[in-house]
Amino acid sequence: METDTTVLDIQKRYGSRAMTLSICIALLFVLLGYKDVCRGLVLGGLFSTLNFVLMGQFLRYRLDNNRKSGTKKALIALLIRYVILAIPIVISVRSNKYNLPATVVGIFMVQLVIMIENGSRLLFASFKH
Repeated sequence: METDTTVLDIQKRYGSRAMTLSICIALLFVLLGYKDVCRGLVLGGLFSTLNFVLMGQFLRYRLDNNRKSGTKKALIALLIRYVILAIPIVISVRSNKYNLPATVVGIFMVQLVIMIENGSRLLFASFKH
């Protein structure tokens, strides 16, 4: 029996997994002596999770009865999310404390977690049959 999954449940699941993965990989890089990579991964992962949460919160703006105002609100929400995703990139470019490629990888951490989860689900489902 399956229960209904809410947007908040999905946000919690993927957000916490993305941050956990970011921190675990970052700790590995700290042990290897790459603190700038560690900082970049965590910074990108944090903003990736924030973007994912905002995406869920802004979802209701797309469901406006008035198509014109709904479209306007959705575009503003998208612009806000893009500005938020630009923040870690700007920080990483301006500071030597953050590794830019690691920050970019961190920004895609939620998407990576979703792909890993669904890919592993498909892989293990093929072994059952």
